[in-house]
Amino acid sequence: MSACGPKSMSPGMSAVSAASFGLFMGSLSGTSSPQGCFMSPLSIVYALSLALNGAGPHSSTHAELLRVIAGPAGQQQGLTESDLNSELARALTLLNGQCTGGLAGPSSEMYLANSLWTHKGTQLKQAYVGSMESLFQATAREATNGAKDINAWVAGATRGMIKDLIMTDDFIAVLANAIYFKGLWKHAFKSESTHTRDFTTSSGEVKQVSMMQQLFKPPGNAITGVQKKGLYDAVSLPYKGDAFSAVALLPAEGVDMSTALKDWAAGPQKFTPLRDVKLIMPKFKVATAISLKPVLQSLGVESAFSPGAADFSRMVDFGAFVSDVVHKAVVEVDEEGTVAAAATGVVMMRCLPAPPEEIIFNRPFAFMIYHNPTDLPAFIGVINDPSAA
Repeated sequence: MSACGPKSMSPGMSAVSAASFGLFMGSLSGTSSPQGCFMSPLSIVYALSLALNGAGPHSSTHAELLRVIAGPAGQQQGLTESDLNSELARALTLLNGQCTGGLAGPSSEMYLANSLWTHKGTQLKQAYVGSMESLFQATAREATNGAKDINAWVAGATRGMIKDLIMTDDFIAVLANAIYFKGLWKHAFKSESTHTRDFTTSSGEVKQVSMMQQLFKPPGNAITGVQKKGLYDAVSLPYKGDAFSAVALLPAEGVDMSTALKDWAAGPQKFTPLRDVKLIMPKFKVATAISLKPVLQSLGVESAFSPGAADFSRMVDFGAFVSDVVHKAVVEVDEEGTVAAAATGVVMMRCLPAPPEEIIFNRPFAFMIYHNPTDLPAFIGVINDPSAA
């Protein structure tokens, strides 16, 4: 039991959690950074939900976005937009401090914010703006200085950890989410116990890194974990206040990360107390910047990115489509705890009117003159070479 009460997850949130792992696994397979990959599926889900609520309710755009947010489990449950909105609105309240507020002593800090940005001259429908403000506490603002204004908001919301999320001024709107977390370990590591040790990277290279270590022994500083022989070992490290915890998962030798994570995501996992465990893990800082467009397309989101098929008729009075979904995240772990931040931007553009169809009479053609009242052809001809005239 945590300080927030017993752990419980509704079927809807369970489905979103599973879908979040799907988003991460899709991104992981497309990331080649030697550092690794770190993301906030939660940030992505809220940003995509801002787009979902602007999509035409019976459109393929809406169906595809709903499918990727709710995931396969959500489809089986028949989760609707209204269901997801209720669940995510409730989660937003909890994440933004209900669990950590009022706890004795230092506790974890979580801040999650949503915003709707428009280019000068662009108007979002008031019903849409009001709904997003009510559900997701989203603020609507005009980006008078283009991307600079959005990036300043993101930097402020993430305590300066995420900068330059949006790299273009070519947009009519940006639906943005930012998330920040800071947590102090409930059982801090001692800096004097940190030493340099070997770490074998994913490429097989052995590097020297700073490794923290601590003996966890009940009853004073007991921890829980999940140990699946031949698959992985996982430990849960609580932060002060008990509202949040970190899970570090180590695949067994010879088991690839995707296999271990797929098993983990299939949960729920049963944590049990670990007795007399000496935990040795590195200090680290990892940052990721990624376009989610190919990931989302691989998961079935197609029409939202297509100028000819996108339907965001609940958001704007004109044709609009998503040009990109950008995501940045960073995490830093040391002896005292963890700081992490992420931001997601759904970049919207106006659909240009389709070019007029051209019919070019540049080869032999027939030419007729009709009398309209009687529909009689008064003249009929074939033009093979107009240059001779």
